[in-house]
Amino acid sequence: MVYTALAGTFTEKDGVYIEKLDNGATVIVKEREDTKAVAVQVWFGVGSVFENDKERGLSHFLEHMLFNGTKYTEPGEIEAEIEKKGGNINAATSYDFTYYHIEIASPFWEEGLQYLYYMTTAPLLAEDMIKKEKPIVLEELNRHLDNPKNLLWDTFNKLAYKVSNYKHPVIGYRETIEKFDRKLVTDYFYSHYVPSNSYIVIVGNIDRNKVINKVRQTFGSVKGKHYTPPSVPLEKPQRKIRKKVLKKDQITRAYVAIGWHAPPVGSDESFTATVLEEILVGGRTSVLYQELKEKGLVQAIYGGYLAHRGTSQFLFYFVTSPEKVDKVKGEIFRILEEYRKNGVDLSVVEDAKKKIVNREIFAREEVTHDAESLGYAASVVGDIYYDIDYTERIRKVKKEDVDRFLRNYLKDNNYTEVQLLPE
Repeated sequence: MVYTALAGTFTEKDGVYIEKLDNGATVIVKEREDTKAVAVQVWFGVGSVFENDKERGLSHFLEHMLFNGTKYTEPGEIEAEIEKKGGNINAATSYDFTYYHIEIASPFWEEGLQYLYYMTTAPLLAEDMIKKEKPIVLEELNRHLDNPKNLLWDTFNKLAYKVSNYKHPVIGYRETIEKFDRKLVTDYFYSHYVPSNSYIVIVGNIDRNKVINKVRQTFGSVKGKHYTPPSVPLEKPQRKIRKKVLKKDQITRAYVAIGWHAPPVGSDESFTATVLEEILVGGRTSVLYQELKEKGLVQAIYGGYLAHRGTSQFLFYFVTSPEKVDKVKGEIFRILEEYRKNGVDLSVVEDAKKKIVNREIFAREEVTHDAESLGYAASVVGDIYYDIDYTERIRKVKKEDVDRFLRNYLKDNNYTEVQLLPE
C-alpha cells in the first residue's frame, strides 16, 4: 500500500511530524503540552488477513510470544518495570494490523520506547516459550468457541467473505495452533515484522527532537528484508441473500447479525458510511435505538460501519426474544426502504456530522486515542491524512452521499444474515 503522506524523508502538518527512516521504518511524533502523559506505540501492517492456511492464528500467537522475553530482558521483566512506573503495557491483533502500546507518565517516555524496541525487534521466540504459550492460546480458543456470540460472528464472516481471509477468525484454529513450531514462528516474524512494515508512534508531553534521535538510534538501526503488505482482494458484488440459522441450548435470547458489503476504509464512501452509522445506531438518539430499543422490541441494538483494508461491512446486530426476530428485522428493512425511497432529512445528516466531530475532538484529549488514530491511519489506511483530515472529511459528507450509499449498498436482496436462537 502506498504511504501517500510522505513527499520526501519527512513531513509535518497540524503538529504531526512524520519521518521515514533510512531502513524503511516510519516514525510519527506529536508533541502535546496539554498533558503529562505519553503514548508510545509500535504498529505493524500485519494481521490475520495476510496469513496462509498453515499460519491461521499466527499473528495473534506472536502477540503472546513478544511478551515472553527478549535478547535484553527476561520474561515478565518489561511488564514489571512499566508497572513500577505507573504505566500500562498491552497489545492487540486484528485482521488488518497488530500493535504494541505503552501509556506512561512523560518522564518515563524513553524507557517505554526502549522496552517496545526490545519487544518488537529482538524477541527470543524460544522453543520452550512456544511450548509454554500453546496451551494458553488453545485455552483462549476454547473460551472463544464456548461463547455463543463468537459462533455467530465466525459463521457470519464465513458466509459474508468468499475471497479474502476475513472469513477466518483472528485467533485461528486448533489444528494450526497445535502445529506452530519455532521455524514457522521465526520465519513469520522476520518476514513481516520488519522496518518497512513498522510505524513508531509517540504522542504526548515530549521533546520531538529527543524522541526522533532516540528512535533513529533504536528502531532506525534494525535491518530486515523489505516487506509491504499486499492488497487485500475485494469480494465480488453480493447479489443474493446469504442466511444461516444456528441453535444453541444454553441461550435464552435471540442474537441476530445482518450485514452488507461496504467500501474499504479510507475511501470517500467510508466517511459516508460513518455518518450513516451515527444516524442509524449512534447512541440513544439514533433512529434504530428509538424505533427498536425504546419501544421494547430489542434488548440491545448495535452496528454500523465495520472498516477493513478490503471489503468492509455495514451491519446491524441485535438481541431480542426469539418470537420478535421477524418483527425486528421487518422494522429495520422498513426504515431502510423508507430512506432509500425518500432520502434522509438534511437536518439529520448535519446533526450526525456534528456529533461525530464533537465526539472525536473529545476523544483526542486522550493521548492513547490520539496515537491509535495516527497509527491506524499509517499502518492500515496507508495515508496519514486519513487521520489528520478526518473531521474535515466528515464535515464534507453531503445528504446526497448518504442517500446514494443507502441505495447502492443497503438493499433488500444482497445481505448476509445469521440468527442464533435457543434450541
